[in-house]
Amino acid sequence: MTSAIYVADFGGNWTVLNGSTKETTTMTPEDFASLSWLPSHSTLISENAHFGVPRNDLSLAQVYTADELLEIYDRARRKGCTIKLFPNQLTAKARAMFGNGEKTDENDAKAIYGMVTKCPHLKLMNPPKTFVVERSREAGWEFKNETNAILNKARRLKYQDPNDAIVRFIEENVYDIADRLSPLARSVFELDQFKRNGELKASDSRRNKLYTLASLFFHPNGSVRLRPDTGAIPGREWLRRNVLHTSPFHFKGGIARSNLYWHGFRNYVIKCMGTRKAGNGGKVLSHYDFTPEQDAEFRKHRRDYMKAVVEVMNVFRAMAKSLVAA
Repeated sequence: MTSAIYVADFGGNWTVLNGSTKETTTMTPEDFASLSWLPSHSTLISENAHFGVPRNDLSLAQVYTADELLEIYDRARRKGCTIKLFPNQLTAKARAMFGNGEKTDENDAKAIYGMVTKCPHLKLMNPPKTFVVERSREAGWEFKNETNAILNKARRLKYQDPNDAIVRFIEENVYDIADRLSPLARSVFELDQFKRNGELKASDSRRNKLYTLASLFFHPNGSVRLRPDTGAIPGREWLRRNVLHTSPFHFKGGIARSNLYWHGFRNYVIKCMGTRKAGNGGKVLSHYDFTPEQDAEFRKHRRDYMKAVVEVMNVFRAMAKSLVAA
């Protein structure tokens, strides 16, 4: 970013950091919304939770209604200013890396500024153009709820229920699945570590990840799953955006996201980087404490892992299409 940067955090009133002078100013929600204080052609950054989500009755983090937010966005455009939204899930990491660790509005604004300016790979979100919920998003919520129900039952039975068609499908096609994948994806999903006459052990972590992705395309009763809104086999990008919520600006991705990220990627990257007992007291080394080199390695492994996830999704979708066409 080359324009002047201002970072704002909310805690009853707004605390605004001037990135050039490093000075902070406190202002009311009304004064902040006027943008009279914001120089033309500058960039304003705030957490998505405060400045990208309309106010509701369930949280105090949201400051403005949907109409008020859209008015503020338009006001900024007329001044030639740019608004960017920071993923609030990363604020704690920013505070640990670029703040003094104490949670205050001023420290958070400074920490966010530090991460934004010193981590060029960080992606910020543009403000929404509308807050009207599209049918495709609603369909994603419905699909995710059904996926949670499928995975809840499968998890209780340790992904080995003999009456579950997904379990049987994986067991019968595991070698075909492996053959369709690149060496990278086979390595990530540990499908290059057993012989042709071997078995996929029930306790193996491979089963969890494969079942999770297969459940996005197949139902335990043997049918192919379809989108509630279009009646079509779900596409990879629709699933990533509306069901798995792979964007850093979303959370509550359900059991599927938890299986793939917390149980899948977390253990994969710990193994790759050898950080399981590298932290204080022999604990897992927190990514908050990574060196710049470790952070770069972490991001590489994350890219590799997500490439492998996409590959497996493509394989299962192709298999689902073949079943429908048969």
